Amino acid sequence: MGICLAVLIVGLWAGCNSTASEEDVSGSDVVAIVNNEPITRKEIKDELKLAKRKYRIQKNDVLPPEQWILLKTNSLNELIKQALLLQEAERQGIKVSRQEFMTYLEMSQEGYDKESFQRSLEIEEISQDSWNAKQNDILMIKKLTEEILTSKIQISEKDLLEYFKRHKEEFQKGEQVRTLHIMVESEDEARRILKMIRKGKSFSELAKDHSLSPEGKTGGDMGYFETGQMPKEFEDVFKLKINKVSDIIRTPYGVHVFKVIDKKPERKMSFEESKKQIHAKLLREAQELAFQQWLEEIKQKSKIIIKNEVLEKI
Repeated sequence: MGICLAVLIVGLWAGCNSTASEEDVSGSDVVAIVNNEPITRKEIKDELKLAKRKYRIQKNDVLPPEQWILLKTNSLNELIKQALLLQEAERQGIKVSRQEFMTYLEMSQEGYDKESFQRSLEIEEISQDSWNAKQNDILMIKKLTEEILTSKIQISEKDLLEYFKRHKEEFQKGEQVRTLHIMVESEDEARRILKMIRKGKSFSELAKDHSLSPEGKTGGDMGYFETGQMPKEFEDVFKLKINKVSDIIRTPYGVHVFKVIDKKPERKMSFEESKKQIHAKLLREAQELAFQQWLEEIKQKSKIIIKNEVLEKI
């Protein structure tokens, strides 16, 4: 599959432009130009790291050429979209104050102590400066969409009730489990912890002493979650009986051990229980439609150039 076909499949913003002037796309590290703002090879590579983690692609995995092309194209799509939105935020005069940014950072790091948070960045191979810059962009785009789109969308009580009546089968509380969780770096460390648990050592105390996850400092309590709410690697936890401990579970983020401390059976939900979920769904759908229409308008007014020969070499 050629790069142009891959681009067409996922709808890359500018399409395959092979006629851009050398002045527009000068520089061997420039992959794209969005309204005179370059997107570099490094930015694409950083975005690819995030995509690999999202799809749980291990460092040593060898992807078929078609999948690698699509992964690169999707990553470039995301960076182009971010550039368009940040440029629009600047045009609209959207600004993030230092107080807003610090409050947002505190919320983003909630549940982590400083050491655990720094360790999580190391696992993700992200520097503190890069993480801060990414959070600032996220907050800027969030403010932009809220001011331009969200405030104009209204979902009524009637809308909620009508949706509930038509889709009652959607509103089931699946089986829930409440777990304690320990995450460490290596299998050897996880095995040592399992041995201590089997000898009667408190799971919660071990979580406080050893776990790298944010809930570790409170004894590893993750609360209740349903099937599908957690990474697929954790689904076997639902097979455990109460007070039983899992085997070692590996993910890209570390090595995990769980203990199930409670379970709740599946049941139907009432309208009152469902309202918040319905409102979120309808609002999300309305926002997505409005967002795509609005983004298309921004795109049509923009000049976007893709330097395919650079993208192909990444």
